[in-house]
Amino acid sequence: MDKLLLSMAISVMMSVALWGQTRISGVVKDASTEKEVYNLSVILVETGEEVKTDRIGYFQFVDVETGTYTVRVSGVGYLTHEQEVVVSNEPRIDLGEMKIVFNPKNEEIGIITLTSDELSADESSSQSAAGLLQSSQDVFASTAAFELGAYWFKVRGYDNKYNDVFFNGVRMNKINNDRVNFGDWGGLNDVTRRPAEQTLGIEPSQYVFGDVGGVTYFDTRPSMMRKGTSLAYSFTNRSYNQRVLATYNTGLMDNGWAFMASGARRWAEEGVIDGTFYDSWAYFFAAEKKFNDRHSIVLSGFGSPTRRSTNSPNTQEVYDLMGKDYNAYWGWQDGEKRSERIRQFHQPLFMLTHHFNISNRTNLITTLGYQFGKDSRSRLDWHTANNPSPTYYRNLPSYYAQLDDANPENVAEITRLWQTDQTVSQIDWTDIYNQNRNRTGAAAYVLAADVNEDQIMTFSTRLQSQIMSNFKLTAGLNYQNTRSEYYREVLDLLGGNYFVNNNAFQDTRYNMDEDENRQVMEGDKYQYNYIINHQRGDAFIQGEYTSTKFDVTLGMKAAYTSVNRDGKYRHEQYLDRSAGKSETYDFVDWGSKLQVLYKLNGRNFFQLNAMYASYAPTVDEIFPNARSNDYTIDNYVAVKRNGAVETLENGNNLKNSKILSTDLSYILRAPRVKGRLTGFYTRFFDEYEKNFGYIDVTDGSGGQENLFGAEYLYNVDKLFFGGEFALEAQLTTTLTLSAVASVGQYTYDNNPTYQRFSDSNFIDGDEGTAGQMVTFGSTSPETAYMENYRLAVGPQQGFSLGLEYRAPQYWWIGATGNYLAANYLDIAPFKRTSSFLTYETASGTQPYPQSSDEALVRSLLEQQELSSEFMLNLNAGKTFRFGKYYMGISANVNNVLDNRDYVTGGFEQIRLGNLPEAMDEGNQSMFGPKYWYDRGRSYFINVFFRF
Repeated sequence: MDKLLLSMAISVMMSVALWGQTRISGVVKDASTEKEVYNLSVILVETGEEVKTDRIGYFQFVDVETGTYTVRVSGVGYLTHEQEVVVSNEPRIDLGEMKIVFNPKNEEIGIITLTSDELSADESSSQSAAGLLQSSQDVFASTAAFELGAYWFKVRGYDNKYNDVFFNGVRMNKINNDRVNFGDWGGLNDVTRRPAEQTLGIEPSQYVFGDVGGVTYFDTRPSMMRKGTSLAYSFTNRSYNQRVLATYNTGLMDNGWAFMASGARRWAEEGVIDGTFYDSWAYFFAAEKKFNDRHSIVLSGFGSPTRRSTNSPNTQEVYDLMGKDYNAYWGWQDGEKRSERIRQFHQPLFMLTHHFNISNRTNLITTLGYQFGKDSRSRLDWHTANNPSPTYYRNLPSYYAQLDDANPENVAEITRLWQTDQTVSQIDWTDIYNQNRNRTGAAAYVLAADVNEDQIMTFSTRLQSQIMSNFKLTAGLNYQNTRSEYYREVLDLLGGNYFVNNNAFQDTRYNMDEDENRQVMEGDKYQYNYIINHQRGDAFIQGEYTSTKFDVTLGMKAAYTSVNRDGKYRHEQYLDRSAGKSETYDFVDWGSKLQVLYKLNGRNFFQLNAMYASYAPTVDEIFPNARSNDYTIDNYVAVKRNGAVETLENGNNLKNSKILSTDLSYILRAPRVKGRLTGFYTRFFDEYEKNFGYIDVTDGSGGQENLFGAEYLYNVDKLFFGGEFALEAQLTTTLTLSAVASVGQYTYDNNPTYQRFSDSNFIDGDEGTAGQMVTFGSTSPETAYMENYRLAVGPQQGFSLGLEYRAPQYWWIGATGNYLAANYLDIAPFKRTSSFLTYETASGTQPYPQSSDEALVRSLLEQQELSSEFMLNLNAGKTFRFGKYYMGISANVNNVLDNRDYVTGGFEQIRLGNLPEAMDEGNQSMFGPKYWYDRGRSYFINVFFRF
């Protein structure tokens, strides 16, 4: 009797627990082929619960409480399908067959993934060419991101500046170089996991006109993101060691409100490279109010206060001495490692967005955005003192080896000290402090920061209307007003009394409007201070026509850009062109896009994309030496020829860049095989390039001058063409084979114009035109013979072969072999000018005698191709479900074989500015190319909980 009562009680309690809970199931099929579709995402929108379709297209949700739900089915290459279901008291609801339409336009939509390597790269270096890593369930895009992208491969070789990133219509690309600082939202993976849209290349966007590298658009509405709580912990040996992430989302509640908050921290006391650290916090919040079916408003914002150190590129001589983890930017201070190169930034963005459903066919999205904050990069600065860098050429063994009185024993001793004495091989902070304390006047050394403070206001609106069943119209308007202040400030006097605001090397003052004896203290600005005022407005319109066999999309844009510089210092060398507002430079841009999709049948598709557009130059391109003056390449330039001063006019060279791009794809969608074959062609016209550094050139008497300045190229044409292949084959219900290949050739396509701007060489009032810039090594801007040289954009060829096993019990394991080739060193343009082979004398320009040796010259100017390398990656993971609770663990290991020979990038130093200097073997070692090596085997382990 007791057992019977107990059994009845348990039954009653189970019935009560299950009362009002239902199981929802269905089968998803391709509308054209009637075949079941595997691995599609099925979401209960109101709860955020997500499942995947299995091998027969089946899915199910269990324990669904009473209520009204939206079942959303989506996947790469398919149009999103939604179906409403009402759950009352029934134990099971079978939705039957749900037909989903395949559309290759959606082929590249996916998620954006930011690696720790990308976030740790110093954007001022060539390593910033890592690119915007993209991923999706499309095998090519996901492989380019997670496999090849880990080794600095970029899809089609495009620079980061050609990837547009938007949050609710607010463009995140910076005005100085058009690149994106992904660290502004670093760590907020739950917010950026699924963009509202992501396109590859020149495919049309539903929100903006878009650039040649594609568009990533984020929608920050809480109602569009997963409901519930998510907790995650990650452990890695990359730029940071640990990460924690927490997110809570109420979802859309009955009162029309939705709230979401997310926070993260990533940190490492020391990264895999010596002397590096990482400390980054991140936050996101959003409040959404849905007033009715027509109006909703979202207030959202995010930021990521970050402080991290960077690592140095080095010559091969230094790597041979110290190993491939060597970093020259740190030294010991009071028993702790201290770095001179620290980047610190926090530039939060706040947005107010209105979503207006004008009708069932028309909607309007409008956003007001405001971003502000500070981005600083520190470094040591000095006045009448020696360069403190251990890799300064006078500190290297090769320097002592090439002295006239070189002693092999001295060279051996310097080599020994480098390898045993860290006061030699690293920054000697103790000596720096001692020198400052022993000075009664200005400090010899300070720790300074180059700072950028932004204030950015944005207005964005986009209207989209399904005018007819087969025609959709999209139009948008964007306006952005940016005020950027740039300056250098003293962070730490390092034991000194004060610093000075003058150039000891040139014996000139940075600001003639201040007291010559002004003492610069910690927190004070010095050396340069100017403001850039930048306005950008653009409008676009796009029409999409669909039919049984053809889909055609045509879009056009018009844009206006206005830029001026407002200098706060009156530089002694540029009295009339440094302080006050400059001329305002205005640019008008146009562009058009076309996409034609031909649907041969439900499995075979052909897609053509084409684009022609112009783009205004960035701030860095308009003002080559903005820290000192407001000159552009269109201004008059004073030069010295054989002791006499001449004034030359460069002509109309400041102009818009242009891009012509097209690609053609064949797309296969068979039940067990997916494939894509693409050919692409892109040409850039009238581009700009700039680089800073020291260079040794000959002066008018045949002697040597060491000058610091900006190398500047304009009228640069570049050519990108190649092919892409991707194949994914379902060998069995659990085993998948993937193969990807990308073969490209990316080159300079003409001989651009070269000019150098330098404070080290100027015309003073006694010689002619006061305060005018001069070129050097030539009487005027000259030709750089760079046609057919390869662009340093990372590997131009990438191949990947992967095999993945996914068990029905929700665990997986995969391995991928990757081969990267055709990676080239970035060349120094000045070495490709005629001035590299000649020098000035009283009787005119003369060639160096050695220039007649054609084989010698060719060997010195030959571009270095970096080695091709094989990399093996492994990944594994498993997910668990405990009632309403989910848990998952995953692990990725890159470069399993610990290949340390792979050079991710590098550049020729510009120091060797003439043929005799470049021929010297000692110089070739001291001023040889600088490289970054891959960091070796790396891992990333992640654990998450969701409920």
